[in-house]
Amino acid sequence: MGNLITGEITPKNFTKFVWPSVLMMVIIGLYYGMDSVFVANLVGEDALAGLAIAYPIQGVMWGFAVMLASGSSAIVAIKMGEGKNEEADRKFTLVCVLSVILGCIFTVGCLIFMSPLVQFLGATELLSHYCHDFLEILVWGFPAAFLGVLFEYFIRVDGRPGFTLILYISGGVVHLALDYILMGPLQMGIRGAAYANIGGLVAVMVAGGAYFIFMKTRLSFRRFKNDWRFIGHCFVNGSSEMVSEASAGITTFFFNMVVIRIVGEVGVAAVSIILNIHYLLISVHLGYVMGVAPLISYYYGAKEYDKVNTFIRYSKNFILVTSIVSAIGCLLFGQYIVMVFERPGSELFELAVTGTRFLAIALLLCGANIFASGFFTAYGNGQISALISMSRALIMVIIGMLVLGWLFGMTGIWLTLAFAEVATLALTFGMFNKYKDVYHYRLL
Repeated sequence: MGNLITGEITPKNFTKFVWPSVLMMVIIGLYYGMDSVFVANLVGEDALAGLAIAYPIQGVMWGFAVMLASGSSAIVAIKMGEGKNEEADRKFTLVCVLSVILGCIFTVGCLIFMSPLVQFLGATELLSHYCHDFLEILVWGFPAAFLGVLFEYFIRVDGRPGFTLILYISGGVVHLALDYILMGPLQMGIRGAAYANIGGLVAVMVAGGAYFIFMKTRLSFRRFKNDWRFIGHCFVNGSSEMVSEASAGITTFFFNMVVIRIVGEVGVAAVSIILNIHYLLISVHLGYVMGVAPLISYYYGAKEYDKVNTFIRYSKNFILVTSIVSAIGCLLFGQYIVMVFERPGSELFELAVTGTRFLAIALLLCGANIFASGFFTAYGNGQISALISMSRALIMVIIGMLVLGWLFGMTGIWLTLAFAEVATLALTFGMFNKYKDVYHYRLL
């Protein structure tokens, strides 16, 4: 894992290892948010709402891709830490093949059931054709998405997290360039957004494949054997990350269903803007966890527990500072961020600006919960990781949305994310305390 594994653990070399993952996730947050920006500005408010209605399918796909990648990469990193390199190579190759198969299954399934899916997602007559136009193209990129995510995780395990930054910069540049060209000069509407997505996904997949084929790496492709027990362990271990990713799609579905009854299509567009801002601002925490998790897995496998405790100390400081900064930034600059999506004065603008003020509360609290989920995944404890993720990103969100939305209307909807984080904090700290002797870490 690069210089950090063989050298002294210092704030400088730790930062050098982790920052590419943080920057990468911020870039991902930016260019996925830019999809909505281009749609809102070049196609229209209704198209933005249609994009939000279609998102749950994309979110569930990402959930399965991340589940396989995060769960398998943690297991392979532990094998590498134990010195079992040949076994690590075989498992890596097996997961690559499996990711392509799963991507193809998702594509075929979505194409067969496209109309029932769009209807199930709650698309109104006004939004239905936007959903069809976007999804009928996007689903062809799912195999590339699965493989690209897998390469990204395993490049970090291989010890070159900086290359993952190259991976997503290349994908982001292709994606954004196509967004502008296809929805701007070529005026392809929301279909242009779908083609741009596929272009970005293929660019990431190609760059990641080239890394393992042409560069000198610790991990390599090797003849593999079917190992169903390992595959099952991958799914269980990565289930929390699956929940984190897929829950975005599931909760978006519930948000859309509730909000469209309260204020109509404009509410769906407003929630879409807030969720884009939310993802961008928590991407700092998500990227940090991605960066530190392989280190925790490796050193735990190597039984060097003091180094893991050093990572925990660094993590507490990082989470505290970034949580405060993101919350204050959202309060002070929320209206300017919303202006990127919509001009001031409209109903959509006013709704979204109100949402940013409530979002700041959730941002202040979410860092510890996000870190805890990735932390337990790094130890191979997918059950606890999934429990925390399900609480903050799915169960408590749905409960809060239904109860608070019923009691307070749109104000309750905006309070939902903060409610979910508060409700999960007790669980997070309880699990940290319960497992400290099992995994030999110190919280203080």
